[in-house]
Order: sequence, then C-alpha cells, then structure tokens
Amino acid sequence: MTENRKTSPIHFWRRFVQTTAAVFFVLLPLINARGFQFVWGNFLNIHIGSLTFSDPLAVLQVVVGNRIIPPKIFVGAGLVLAIAFFLGTVFCSWICPFGLLSELTHALARKFKAGKKIEIKFSKSGPAAKLILFCCGVAAVFLFFKSPILNQASLPFQYATVFQYLFMQNHLFGAAWILIAILFVEFIFRRRLWCRWVCPQSVLIALAGRCNPWALKVRFNSKKCFSAKASPPCQNACSLDLDPRRLNGTNRLLCTNCGDCIDACRKTGRALDFGFKLPG
Repeated sequence: MTENRKTSPIHFWRRFVQTTAAVFFVLLPLINARGFQFVWGNFLNIHIGSLTFSDPLAVLQVVVGNRIIPPKIFVGAGLVLAIAFFLGTVFCSWICPFGLLSELTHALARKFKAGKKIEIKFSKSGPAAKLILFCCGVAAVFLFFKSPILNQASLPFQYATVFQYLFMQNHLFGAAWILIAILFVEFIFRRRLWCRWVCPQSVLIALAGRCNPWALKVRFNSKKCFSAKASPPCQNACSLDLDPRRLNGTNRLLCTNCGDCIDACRKTGRALDFGFKLPG
C-alpha cells in the first residue's frame, strides 16, 4: 500500500512534525501574550508545564562561564541528551525549524539546478569542523566571556527569536537576515553547508547518540541491496550527501535519522531500515 504512494509514511510524518514545530514557534509569542503560559520559551529553554528542556550547549556554556551548575536547566539539558542517547539526532531532522528551511531550500536548488554544486574534498571532516567551532566557543566562554556566545550560532534559537521580537516588540530582529543569507548561500551552492559543517549545537546531541551502540540508527543489510550504482537512490535522497550504506565513524555522527534514504530504498530491496541494533 505504501510503496505506490508518492509520499512515503516516514517523509509525510516527518514533514508534519517539522512544520508543526516551525509554525508553533511562530505562534508561541502570540499565544503567550494572550495569557497561555503552559508552554513558553524558545530553543534554548522551552518550558512545558513543570518540565524544562534546555539546549545542552547553552547549559554547558553557563556552567563553564559562571562555574555554577543551575539544577533546573542542568536537568533540562539531561532530558534532551537522554532523548538523543536513545533516538540519535532526531532533533535536527524532526524538530529544528532551520533544518526544515534548509531541506526545502536544498530541494528547490536541486530542482532548478541553482549555481554549481561545490565539490568539497574534505567532505568527511564535517564533524571535525563543528567540533573545532564547538571547542573554540566553549574555551572563549571559559577564558574571556561570561555569556554563552555560541547561542548566537544556534539557528533554531534565532528562528524563534525573530518572531518573539516581531510579535512582542514590533521589531524585525537582525537574525532574520542572517537566516536568509545562509539559506541563499546554500541555494547557490546546492549544499546544506550549515548543518553539515558549522552547527555547534548538534555536537553534544550527536555525541550522546554515538555513545549508545543501541541508539536508533539507519541500518543497512547488504544482502537485500539490489542497487549496484555508484550513486544509488538512497544516497541521492540524502540531503547531507551521505552514503547510507556506509554510515560508520564520522558519517554516523552526521546522520540525523531523517529516514529519507529508507523511503528511497523501499523499491530496491528494502536494504535500509530503522533499528536499535545493527543487523546480523
């Protein structure tokens, strides 16, 4: 039933969740202003009733910069890392509004063949580049700053902040132009540059999932693979230019469990699926 549908179940539900999250953070300042306070905050700290979910990187910077461990946000960061420990970097592909905008921009660029796709020889160094930025930022907070400067590189936070400023202060926050500029560059070069090579916010989340060998992952069964192409459908479906058949080492850190490769593989043997243990 699902194989003949143009939109597969994973892609459909992922887009539904992504879009819902993106729209929700547009409307949240409006509903908060009208007295609804059960949910409030942004992507650094989102409060849902008595629960708080905190960005682990933001909390780490607070701890490093101020030499204190605020219990509430520390627990909030632990909740986020616990989700990543079991489900991997699903935040990046199922929740993050910038991830949604980046994916849509990438799909549009591929459709219109915008610019020329840049070939980056050091493609496997994506996690290393993000780790370097992560370490430099945390070190700068420890040595020179008290405020968490890497928060400015959190694009989901900046996305939410744009609408908080717009609806609560009638002011268009400058981050809106930064978001547009990054998406424009990605459109021109047909690469999801930020999510693969820059985003420091994903580092701790990716490491949490990598620490758990039984975390949710895309699994490949070579015995079921019918594609002998150098660039098979599953690889073409990956917006991060990964080969889902070889998600080892650094590539495993980059995979966001979006499931697009699994959808693409449905008609070619079903060699890919989601699971908590590797096949075999």
